[in-house]
Amino acid sequence: MSDRPKPNEQEVAVARIYARSAFDLAAAEGATESLEDELEELVKQLDREPALERFLSSPLVEIGERQQLLDRLFEGRMSEILLDTLQVMNRKGRSGLVRALAAAYRQELEDRTGRVTVSVRTAVPLTEALRQQLLEAAARFTGRRATLMETVDESLIGGMILLVGDRKVDSSVAKELRQLETQFLDRASQESQKAKTYFLESASE
Repeated sequence: MSDRPKPNEQEVAVARIYARSAFDLAAAEGATESLEDELEELVKQLDREPALERFLSSPLVEIGERQQLLDRLFEGRMSEILLDTLQVMNRKGRSGLVRALAAAYRQELEDRTGRVTVSVRTAVPLTEALRQQLLEAAARFTGRRATLMETVDESLIGGMILLVGDRKVDSSVAKELRQLETQFLDRASQESQKAKTYFLESASE
């Protein structure tokens, strides 16, 4: 699995202006978390449809043409807050910053709610026990309520790739996370052995 394109710090900083406005509007409607979900779904759509992302980013496409496409694709299918935000970004020549908008909005939500996102990529799904230990370690490290974004990447040989917000992990938490990773590696090894045993048993039948 190839890494998805990620916005750089400058792009996120620019998108933060639009993210703040969107957050204020969503907060007035009690929809801050649902707007985050919408943005994550929109990013997933860009992953599935790279042509759409190229269209949104292309300097050769006229603003009016892009406005019509946005309305045609998303009117009635996403919240007015998000669609209006995309249209404002389009008028300002920033429609290619959808991924940056999603990242900036997540930062805004975390800053205002005292939450931190823990992104973890693993070869096999986490157990509930490991999931809870990971969240507790991250909460102690950051002093914030942690939420987990999990991605299963079967191309990983083993272990986990972990990002706690945008902060580095200090030595004490790193040690705890290494212990969690050891547990995870043991589980991944067990899963691999089960699959091998199943394959051998099936082949002998």
